[in-house]
Amino acid sequence: MVLSPSPNPETSAQVKTASYVDLGKLKGNIGNRNYPTPEGTDINAQMSVVIYCKPFQVVFSVAMLGERG
Repeated sequence: MVLSPSPNPETSAQVKTASYVDLGKLKGNIGNRNYPTPEGTDINAQMSVVIYCKPFQVVFSVAMLGERG
C-alpha cells in the first residue's frame, strides 16, 4: 500500500515520486483495514492510495482521496 501525491497514478514512476509514502504490505482484500502513517507524513500532500506490487512494479488499484481541509 502506498500513498501517492499523484491523483491517479498508472505507472511505477507516477507512484514512486519523491514524496510517496510506503504503508507496508497489503493486509487483506476483504473488509476494512487500518494502515498507520509514519510520523511526520503530510497527508495533505497525498492525492491517492495505491495497491502497488513492488517486485513487479505494477499498479493494481487506485483510490483517489477526497477533499481535505
